[in-house]
Amino acid sequence: MISPSLFVTELLNGLTLGVLYLLIAAGLSVIFGMTDIINFAHGALYMLGAYLGLSVIGVTGSFWLALLIAPILVGVVGAVMERLTLHHIYDRDPLYHIILTFGAMLMITEGVKYVWGPQPQQFSTPAILAGTATMEMSMLSISYPIYKLFLIAAGVGVALLVWGLFKFTDFGLIVRAGAQNPGTVRLLGIDVSNYFTLVFALGAALAGAAGVLAAPFLSVSPSMGDSILIVAFITVVVGGLGSFRGSVVAAILIGLVESLGNLLVPELTGFSVYLLMIAVLLVRPQGLLGEYKVRQASTKVSFDEVIPPVRVTSKTGLAAIAVLMLVPLGIGIVWSSYYVGLLSLIFVWALLALSLDIVMGYMGLLSFGHAAFWGVGAYVTVLTTIHYTDLFPVALLLAAVTCGVIAWGIGALSIRLTGVYFAMITLAFAELFHQIGVTWSEVTGGANGLIMPIPQMFGINLGDTVVFYYLTLAILVGTYALSVRILDSPFGRVVKAIRESERRTASLGYDTNKFKRRAFALSGTIGGIAGSLFAGYQWFVSPETLHWVISGDAVIAMMLGGMGTLFGPMIGAAVFIGISEGLSAYIPGWRFLLGLFLVLIVMFAPRGIASLPRVISKSTGDARSRLFGDSDEIDIADYEQTAAKEGENE
Repeated sequence: MISPSLFVTELLNGLTLGVLYLLIAAGLSVIFGMTDIINFAHGALYMLGAYLGLSVIGVTGSFWLALLIAPILVGVVGAVMERLTLHHIYDRDPLYHIILTFGAMLMITEGVKYVWGPQPQQFSTPAILAGTATMEMSMLSISYPIYKLFLIAAGVGVALLVWGLFKFTDFGLIVRAGAQNPGTVRLLGIDVSNYFTLVFALGAALAGAAGVLAAPFLSVSPSMGDSILIVAFITVVVGGLGSFRGSVVAAILIGLVESLGNLLVPELTGFSVYLLMIAVLLVRPQGLLGEYKVRQASTKVSFDEVIPPVRVTSKTGLAAIAVLMLVPLGIGIVWSSYYVGLLSLIFVWALLALSLDIVMGYMGLLSFGHAAFWGVGAYVTVLTTIHYTDLFPVALLLAAVTCGVIAWGIGALSIRLTGVYFAMITLAFAELFHQIGVTWSEVTGGANGLIMPIPQMFGINLGDTVVFYYLTLAILVGTYALSVRILDSPFGRVVKAIRESERRTASLGYDTNKFKRRAFALSGTIGGIAGSLFAGYQWFVSPETLHWVISGDAVIAMMLGGMGTLFGPMIGAAVFIGISEGLSAYIPGWRFLLGLFLVLIVMFAPRGIASLPRVISKSTGDARSRLFGDSDEIDIADYEQTAAKEGENE
């Protein structure tokens, strides 16, 4: 029996959580409403606000000055970030905005670690707000922390100020008009781009204010923005992307669901908010109070040029395979077995990046849920070898089939969504699996994970570095060759046509949802194979293999190498693992360099490393044309594209 005082206390806790979520989600909602950008750096800006607040208090001794100055400083950081990066790529597909802000998140997080250190720090509650207040309500007497009551009041005050700013000022009028029709606003002589910068600064400042306000009852650490960012995404999606009123309602609802859910249905602790988000996206994708729809042009990924995959049977492909086959022969002569094992890890990550490229590069949908296939594949492999058989091929096959079925199921539910909606629902499904890994300790081992017996393959010990190397190489080559063949088949051509124009493809009589489900299932199957091999590589699995950061790292690898090329993501995986494993031993803040590299790739070579030869060639050709005049030489690629378009018109 739950006592009335406990129930009211949990209501207040839910309201406090809701206000905190509102403070962080308000900035996300404001930025998206104007710019269509889902800002992955928002959690890092929230964390930066807490640390800047600590520094201001250290200098001035005043919490109130920290609450004033830290958000302003974070707003300046946001404005500089927008002006130097996003300001130049607003005409790009939204995928690039998300990836760029993901890189900015890495840079800000590592910068904070460098300045303030990686250890958690305490943010003292101001003396005037310390202690508890006793509230008498009829027959109830409840003691509640004064600071949490202040947080509720402060959150309501900030929400009213933001609402008033957009409702009753000229600035708000221009921003709302620019969000609906920026072209018309430009015709009136208003530079909309400057307002984009101001809105981004405002959203960053709101994140900074949330960080300062949350710091006194949360541990201040570089990772504090990770979990709150996911909840902020859930808040803006449930409320309605771009709807500030929706964010207010959703934040309070989610806070109450979390608090009361822990009290009434503790079995769903950790699951409730993700289930809520999935339900809203499936039933009402625009959100509870969604008045704003993602503009159609921003819901797909398309390419101006085609970079065909390198075929295994080509001279380049055969030469690369031959070189890789010879690598183990250099053990003890040129390099140690460590580097051969590192190449095996690169092959495993190459498979994951390849699987993601099928969804993003060829189907045009942004997925942040591939950590689910990586993690489930690893768990199925470990559980199979522990309880049933130590034959690794059996475990590998079972992992691939399981992940393919799961991917088909997720696709059947969510593949009709597109753009940001699809990214968010795949993220929610991945987090559900992560929570299962954490809570179902009887099967998964919980946070301690599971140790895998040394895998065998028909009497061959796969614990041997060289044997495992050749196994991963063979699977990678075979999977890549099969993927190239599938995506060059009529099925693959339909998938690519869906990426360019789903409406036109449907008008030709194709069931586009069916093709997308199958492509997503193929992607999940390959992701499961990658996860299975990862388990075989480290002989261990834990819930960390299901964390959404794995999805983010896979996106980084794919973008670094070259989206929509199949071979590019494998190059990106090599660069990613090379940086993470090579530089991490010498440079503590290696992720800052990775984030910077990612930002530069998005800005100057959006098709990744695979496109660099063409970028350099084009730049050289442009320079030659400026020096010697226009050339009459015909560009074969342009000629073929033009001929193809003329053939379509006929």
